[in-house]
Amino acid sequence: MHTSDWTQLKAQLAQKLKGPLPGNAAHKLMLPKFRTEASLSISDNARESGVLILLYPEQARTHLVLIQRSDDGGSHSGQIALPGGKRELSDSSIVHTAMREANEEINLDPGAIEIAGQLSPLFVNVSNFLIKPVIGFAPERPVLQKSDYEVARIIYPGLEDLFASRKTEKIRIPSLGDNMFWEAPVYKLDEETIVWGATAMILSELEVLYNTILI
Repeated sequence: MHTSDWTQLKAQLAQKLKGPLPGNAAHKLMLPKFRTEASLSISDNARESGVLILLYPEQARTHLVLIQRSDDGGSHSGQIALPGGKRELSDSSIVHTAMREANEEINLDPGAIEIAGQLSPLFVNVSNFLIKPVIGFAPERPVLQKSDYEVARIIYPGLEDLFASRKTEKIRIPSLGDNMFWEAPVYKLDEETIVWGATAMILSELEVLYNTILI
């Protein structure tokens, strides 16, 4: 990707983030069938969390950073996700939360990242978290190192490859029972890299914005 193209994409996306944003209309495109639209309504006592959508140019294309969570037996064990986590009292902002978590999980240097803005918040009723996605730009593929405790692997997909991989799959949902499978829209890069649920819903809004830039 030429420097001028990357600079233009950054500027256009940053402008799009100033709103209005598609919000739940985009989230619903990747809403699993076991979740209702009513489940997107934010509860009064929702807890905040921040995730980082880190974009960078490589070989004339835009890429992002995903992680696969470690198999720790938790409800999100082994899932493909964005770096991030819950907001702590010591965090000055949700951007601080996203950057702190990315530093802890993948050893990202916050000083090397340009913050573009935020996507729409997404409420996850199962965990009672209100996820606030932060978009950041890196000038090139960042040098990262995973936390062995929290992260099984770091994934660097091309953004357009990810968006082109959208399909419907039967997904095993451990929280609903050991043998419970539900149809869900997913981004499926390969058999080991299937993005669904909240992460897919967040990225769906990015896809909608990205497609308007390309028109």
